[in-house]
Amino acid sequence: MIWTTLTTDDLLSSMTERERQDFGKVSVGESVEDRVLPILVDLVAEIRGYIASHSPNTISADTTLIPPSFKAKAVAIARWRVLISVPGYQPGDARKLDFEKADQFFTKVAEGKIRPEPADDAIPTQVAATQSANVEVVSGPGSRTGRDRMNGM
Repeated sequence: MIWTTLTTDDLLSSMTERERQDFGKVSVGESVEDRVLPILVDLVAEIRGYIASHSPNTISADTTLIPPSFKAKAVAIARWRVLISVPGYQPGDARKLDFEKADQFFTKVAEGKIRPEPADDAIPTQVAATQSANVEVVSGPGSRTGRDRMNGM
């Protein structure tokens, strides 16, 4: 399956006119797109991290893509993060509920209860058993004192 990008247009089209205006008012010296882009980039990386945290999942080799079925939930989280960045703006209970549901969804993804569809260019999220994880053990745990090591004490 072809994975998709999360764009500024996706986010802005999910917001009401008032939300876009209030967010635009605090964008002094920066365009709205310039303020939204870091939120979206961070969110895509976070979502891919949720997917990769369950080892049977695979992720797209393109680091800018997420599964299309996850896009609506991702937009809900991005919208919430944008709206809470507006000073004095209260997003409302409906937006908060959307955010909480999306957050719970991605928690289930990380737990492996919800699995994404594999990408066409999928790469594994775990190191194969034959590959070295580049970890070297430099020392083991020290000896512990116990009944069998007390030597008559």
